[in-house]
Amino acid sequence: IRKNLLEYDQVMNEQREIIYEERRRVLDGESMRDAIYKMITDITESKVDMVIGDDTDYDDWDLEELNSLLLPIIPLAPVKRGRINKPKKNALKQQLKEEAVKLYETKEAEFPEPEQLRELERVVLLKSIDSKWMDHIDDMEILRQGIGLAAYGQRDPVVEYKMAAFDMFNNMITSIQEDTVRMLYHVHV
Repeated sequence: IRKNLLEYDQVMNEQREIIYEERRRVLDGESMRDAIYKMITDITESKVDMVIGDDTDYDDWDLEELNSLLLPIIPLAPVKRGRINKPKKNALKQQLKEEAVKLYETKEAEFPEPEQLRELERVVLLKSIDSKWMDHIDDMEILRQGIGLAAYGQRDPVVEYKMAAFDMFNNMITSIQEDTVRMLYHVHV
């Protein structure tokens, strides 16, 4: 039992180090501009990947679903067939990423001083990290309490815990990115 508890704690410690490293970067006043741009392009790519398979025909693309996933986060013009430059998945990704970046640059231009937006990026990112991390700690505790049941299913509880913790951590990171980008696109000077 003690060995298992140490392994559970080790998972939590590794996640804590990743989050605290990111927080430290924000608190040290680093420019988060590149990180925000990477978030924007990652979100765009992941939403297109979620909706459109690699082998899906252009006629079968579900643009309604793509709009419902992407537009609440990045307020682009709705994606319609007439607006798509090339009927290829990678071309669509590239087009949407370029539009999203241009839209963010327009948002940057609204601020009289560029440093004001840099500070806002840090504040929004830090707030999002803190809020999601606290929820994640609670969720991990709940997972830890219930993971013993995996032993009844002839599965190693530690392995199950590590896999579930990995998925939960990735979901938290995605959620932090989406919330941060959503707030930054919808902020008004």
